[in-house]
Amino acid sequence: MLRRMEIDAERIAAAPAARDEGAAPPGPASEPPRSLVQELRRTFLAERIGAEIERRLVLVRAPAGFGKTELVAALWRALRRRGQRVVWVSLRPGWGRAEVMAAVAAGLGVAPGAVAETLAAARAEAPIHLIFDEAEALGAAAEPIAWAVEALSEGTRIVVCGRRFPPLRLSRLRMRGLLAEFDHTDLAFGRGETQQLLGQLLRPEEVDRLAETLAGWPALAQLAAVALDRARGAADRAALLEGTHPIPRDFVLEEVIPSLGPVELSVLRACRDLHDFTLEIAVDLAGLPHDSETLRLLEGLPPLILAHEQRSGWFRPHPVVAAALAADSDEDAAARARRHRRASELFAERGYLEKAVLHASMAGDYDLAVRTIEAAGGANLFLRAGYTVLRGIIRAVPHEVVLGAPSLRLCRCVMLAKSGLVAEARGVVAGVVEEVEAGVIPPDPRLAAMLEHLSSLIDVYEDRGIDAPGIAALETKVREARREETWRLGWVHNNLAIAYTRSDDLEAAQTHAERALACYQEERSSYPQVFMRVHLAHIAFRGNRIDAAREQGRLAEELIRGRQWNDLNLLSIARVPIAAVQYARGDVSGARQALERGMPILARGEGWVDFFALGYATLARARFALDGWQAAREALADGFAVADARGLGRLALVLSIVELELLTRSGQIDAARSVARRLPDPEEAAAWPTRRERAEARLALARLALRAGEADAADRRLAELALAVEGIAGERGLLLRVNLLRVEAAWGRGDTETALAALGAAAELALSGAQVRQVHDEGRGLAEAIRALVRRTGVSRLTPVTADFVARIARAPGMVATHGILSAREAEILGLLEEGLSNKAIARRLDLTEPTVKFHLKNLYAKLGVGRRALALSVARASGLLAAEK
Repeated sequence: MLRRMEIDAERIAAAPAARDEGAAPPGPASEPPRSLVQELRRTFLAERIGAEIERRLVLVRAPAGFGKTELVAALWRALRRRGQRVVWVSLRPGWGRAEVMAAVAAGLGVAPGAVAETLAAARAEAPIHLIFDEAEALGAAAEPIAWAVEALSEGTRIVVCGRRFPPLRLSRLRMRGLLAEFDHTDLAFGRGETQQLLGQLLRPEEVDRLAETLAGWPALAQLAAVALDRARGAADRAALLEGTHPIPRDFVLEEVIPSLGPVELSVLRACRDLHDFTLEIAVDLAGLPHDSETLRLLEGLPPLILAHEQRSGWFRPHPVVAAALAADSDEDAAARARRHRRASELFAERGYLEKAVLHASMAGDYDLAVRTIEAAGGANLFLRAGYTVLRGIIRAVPHEVVLGAPSLRLCRCVMLAKSGLVAEARGVVAGVVEEVEAGVIPPDPRLAAMLEHLSSLIDVYEDRGIDAPGIAALETKVREARREETWRLGWVHNNLAIAYTRSDDLEAAQTHAERALACYQEERSSYPQVFMRVHLAHIAFRGNRIDAAREQGRLAEELIRGRQWNDLNLLSIARVPIAAVQYARGDVSGARQALERGMPILARGEGWVDFFALGYATLARARFALDGWQAAREALADGFAVADARGLGRLALVLSIVELELLTRSGQIDAARSVARRLPDPEEAAAWPTRRERAEARLALARLALRAGEADAADRRLAELALAVEGIAGERGLLLRVNLLRVEAAWGRGDTETALAALGAAAELALSGAQVRQVHDEGRGLAEAIRALVRRTGVSRLTPVTADFVARIARAPGMVATHGILSAREAEILGLLEEGLSNKAIARRLDLTEPTVKFHLKNLYAKLGVGRRALALSVARASGLLAAEK
């Protein structure tokens, strides 16, 4: 197997430690060394370097084991085959300008004093190529090769290759486009090369895991193949996947570590078991000065440290390098504890609280961990740093330590509540309150405020609405709070926004949500800002301000991706109003896709009734539109399960109303009536938790009456409902659907004027966000009623907004062919009118008689409410019908 992969296992294992890439000891300075290992052919990389050399200067820099010398040697051989002049110089420690000049002279076959003249005389059509290998041998001395770089001309090409370079002046060359640079990221193995090398030895998921562990280091991948061929059992394979196997580890110890300077080595040793860190923290932890030379050296550490994919400026140790350093360390337990304690202090100073607590715990200093948490605000830490940070902190501290500190118990309470274990969280709060009242825990104003905060948070999750006296008390707190109490003010405004949203006072809800957002922006805390953006999106959607909802959702997503990228629950919450907007605008597939990813996460984590209700209702409607009743029923069942598990009666009620709606729309009238009988009496306002659910139920019952053929009863119910919700900001979306059903009901009773007025009202409400989905949802009956109404009254009687709405309906996918306002022949003739054809020409084009054309024109004019063809074209263009019907 290894023979097929062109790897000589014995030679890799026996290769001397003194040579990069596992190559043989260097030969004469004028030619490249011979490799002991036949590597995977990387023709594409050799061709890239060959192409880039035309820029004049190419730098190839990477640690041992990246195949850089082999690639440059391939270039040397290719140039020689083409008959071009090429000089190879393997640099040596202690060489100065004279030694390098002598080596170049030997390669050119001239005297050292003639090198400069020879290079200057070279021409672009017959250039001279200089290849300097092992640049790390020069240390910090740039002068030995700087003369060649500074003497670059049209006839010279230079390649410098090494593990690291002396400081060369390169800015002007970069600006002029004369420099090409290759580093470890260019030379690293890709997924395909790793699969080619190891695919026959590992399962696909193991290849992926090992590729992540090795981070594309070619020599480590080749040595992994050797290790796998010799593996004696599962333990060997596991060690390899984790990066601790001795074969790749020893390569790092023998080939990589000895080439490091004291600065790089001290940083790597200090950070070897840190999950991640910044270079600033690494320098402090290693006890190094913050000067330019230190920074220059550390910038060359990758891939010994790996850049964090999501967080710019953060790094983690390469797993195999970390294992090698651990194996080579003589650090005792006390020294290790001191190092982690210092790391905790450094992270805490910079506000990285999760990492500070983690390293205090790794040091075994749990008192420091508790003090760090309390200094950061205890349970309120989740507002400052986010839930995932708080969860990481609690998991880093032993359970018995958490139970012994009241502030940590409340942190655990937050974690439970945001993990969906709301009843357990309530129990934690109750337990702490009991101990305070019994004198077991000393009174503490900060602890009391934290208990009040968490109790109100759990109230939200349990859907315990705040009554009028409670709202008044919160308003008093706002008035009495000091301006500098931004965290407290933000939380009170947040609670008021939730309370007013629940009571349908969306204007007050928006005011308090915006004030809470301003408080959190002042504190520069992204986590609560996301929640307020999401809440503002929800408020805007409830108020039928679709464009505003979409914008707030976009801003929330931006914050999450920038600051809270690893909080999937937060992202799922943000996607609920975004998906609702997508659905309203007609992107049904997009809404379903977002919610099918997000709702299972919400079901296992944080959420409250309004978001569960909107999410499951939108998902059920999207599935109904795309896959039918059974698919929608599954979404509703998931929602009912959440309602039952968390004791959320209002959620179960909302989902029952959606179930009634979808059964009615699918024609299952008897089943819909059965669901309707389980609902509270719609005439008894006190029987409903909020006005919103009662209004939605009244709409669903009116739809049921309409589909059951009871047009008069349906129209009466719809008229009463329209009157009840008119002018209420939170019911504009519902009022849109009420008016659409009134179009169908009034048309069914022959009341053209009421139907036309209802269509106009619906068009005005649908203007925000260019909504059309509601017409699709109500099905063929409504679409046919709109079509017949416009045919009867003519387009000229429609307001511009109504005409635009009708045109959008006609253009919407799935509506044109079946529900167009014009017949197919009328649309065809309208298009020919636009071309300027006469009646006779139209008749010839369509193979009709001229009287037949006049008959269709008469019907067309009637529908458009005009008497002449010029006016017909004008009205059709203004209403959008011309483009739609074409």
